[in-house]
Amino acid sequence: MSMNPRLSAALPLLLGAALLVQGCQTLDRAGSAVVSVFHKEQPPPPPALTPAQLTAKGLEALRQRDWDAARAAFEPAANQGDTRAQVALGSMYFTGLGVVRDFADAAHWFTPAAAKGDPEAQYNLGLMTDLGGTGVLQDRVAAAAWFEKAAAQGHVGAQYQLGLLYQNGDGVPQDQARAAGWFRQSAAGGNATAMTALGTMYDQGRGVAQDERQAMAWYHRGADAGDTEAMRLIGEAYYDGLGVPQNSVLARQWLQRAAAGGNDEASTRLSMPEAPAATADTVPAAVRARAASPAPAQ
Repeated sequence: MSMNPRLSAALPLLLGAALLVQGCQTLDRAGSAVVSVFHKEQPPPPPALTPAQLTAKGLEALRQRDWDAARAAFEPAANQGDTRAQVALGSMYFTGLGVVRDFADAAHWFTPAAAKGDPEAQYNLGLMTDLGGTGVLQDRVAAAAWFEKAAAQGHVGAQYQLGLLYQNGDGVPQDQARAAGWFRQSAAGGNATAMTALGTMYDQGRGVAQDERQAMAWYHRGADAGDTEAMRLIGEAYYDGLGVPQNSVLARQWLQRAAAGGNDEASTRLSMPEAPAATADTVPAAVRARAASPAPAQ
């Protein structure tokens, strides 16, 4: 049977079109397979870090002294309400660690943490309002309130600062007994400066019964814990021979320890020629009366 001439002429075109369609379908399937494989090979994006993880990352950056990385980690965690991040970021601005020191920015981050009861944030806000600085007005009434909150939670720095406020009547009514009480609590927590401060209270009979042996016991505890003022007082005793046999070797050792720790009065004393016995008012009464074996601190 002969084929219609028109069909014969169109057949190659039809076959070509069919092959083209088939080829396109094949390419489309192949392309889809390639796209599918490509997508399967991509790992899923890592989950976002939690605020706690960001804070841990920031603390590690601080240990590595990478201030920019620390701030970059703390900021999103602090914005999400992480208390540790807020305190850490506030501390960076308070001390100028890797950022321009700014009390206003520090207070911005300390305040929400302090409101949630964090004693370190409360203590730092107390320091800032006690001192005053860029963006923060001095307000010792507010400082006392913040120190009270932190001190009640056992913060030894806040206990010592609160003792100073009561001792001097700054922001609170002057009350030497309460000052001595806060110094004692801070000293019991290991604060060397508070140990020496309590020794001074005993030496002068302020807020406690005067007890020179107790004063010297606390001076020695302060010195053993690293307080340079306590070291200086003990050095003065040996230097002038007041209450103890004069011993220039021991005097110089104690004064050198104090000076090495940055005590300017000890440095000045070391630069002076050895002098005759000092007058009674150059050394605290407790130093003059110090026994060879001071009483245990109470």
